[in-house]
Amino acid sequence: MVLQLQLNNDRLTATICGLMEENYDLGKLTRVEEILSGYYNKSYAVWMSNDDKNRRYFLRLYNAKTSEHEILFEHGLLNHLRSNGFTLSASIIPSRNGATITQIPWPENQRNKRAFWALFEFLEGEDKYSWTSTNLTDNEFVNAAEVLAHLHHCGHGFKKPLGADRVQPPIMEFIRTFKSTFSNFLKHADDRQCDHIFKDNFKTICKALDYADSFDIKFKGMTELPIHCDYHPGNLKYCHEKVVGVFDFDWSKIDYRLFDVALGLIHFTSIWGDQAEGLRQDICNLFLNSYNDACRRLNHIYPLTKKEQSYLVPMLSIANLYVLNWELVEFYSTPGLDEEEYLFYIDHTIGLMHWLMLHQNELGIWVNNS
Repeated sequence: MVLQLQLNNDRLTATICGLMEENYDLGKLTRVEEILSGYYNKSYAVWMSNDDKNRRYFLRLYNAKTSEHEILFEHGLLNHLRSNGFTLSASIIPSRNGATITQIPWPENQRNKRAFWALFEFLEGEDKYSWTSTNLTDNEFVNAAEVLAHLHHCGHGFKKPLGADRVQPPIMEFIRTFKSTFSNFLKHADDRQCDHIFKDNFKTICKALDYADSFDIKFKGMTELPIHCDYHPGNLKYCHEKVVGVFDFDWSKIDYRLFDVALGLIHFTSIWGDQAEGLRQDICNLFLNSYNDACRRLNHIYPLTKKEQSYLVPMLSIANLYVLNWELVEFYSTPGLDEEEYLFYIDHTIGLMHWLMLHQNELGIWVNNS
């Protein structure tokens, strides 16, 4: 069978061929195709032929900044979730020696570095949305919230594998570093549109960060568990208005459950295209009610407590600042990126920051009515 190549890099193609056939007993590689979604890691669909059966797998090349112990944390969590009944995430395919990580020299101009690869089953279903495309049907919103509850439920009992952990600290420790990070970016801000928006709003961003930090002690005692930490419509696959796959667990960590819910609300209910419009009340209520109803049906998770409900509004602001941090870090640290694309992101998120500050009372009423 002739290998079907859809990569424009001969060295990378040869690397993937060698990786698959030297480390896995899955047959002969027949096709490889890059998956262009995602910002941080590189992903490929690979087809392996064994006994005249062709099967597709998902191959990930982790970003060079990702450490081995972070990948081991992700893999440990994925295995734990599946063992507790969360079957919507992809199974990890171990290599011939039983390891879930394969290390080989980096394929692109960094031969002195080791590259980390992992192979997963390929999740079927439709890629219908992205993190900025959120026009789900009501049934899809409901099911996405239910799946988040099920994910939290299945995280019970998780213990980090020896030597595995997430480098990024819990959100309230992490957010304390943003002001220093942003101040450094301000020194290097130039004359681009993103630079102007960032500089014009820097004082307000700092005010929002101070407001966020004031809740650190107040949050103590709220439920902490394994969270996805990047739960948005583009990281889900759908079929017949149901979520049939959840992926990109590489940002997962142990943190406040409320942060994961708030981040989900920011991603699922934010109105893109007009920065002044904020969040959709109908979808906020639908998402929260569906999450809480699902929690009532599960054994190891419960609906948001009164304390969590009372602090959901400030956590929404914190979740939005978390997204802004990612956008600014990418913009100021990645050469050659599409400025217009990041202008769209940054302009939206800063606009949402203002909206959240202006509508705290209204948001509190939404939460109480959910």
